[in-house]
Amino acid sequence: MVREVMDDAQRDPLVGNVTRHLRNGVSTAVRERAFQCWKNLDATTGGRIADAFA
Repeated sequence: MVREVMDDAQRDPLVGNVTRHLRNGVSTAVRERAFQCWKNLDATTGGRIADAFA
């Protein structure tokens, strides 16, 4: 769905929502697994989420 249905305007809030939730008390180990999961779903979106923590 992220790759084939959503456009960039729809992905922006998704990235923001996921990033906010991962910042809210999530351990580093869980956060790293989440980054990898998102990168497996869509490399660009997953990269954007991970980059928000760089």
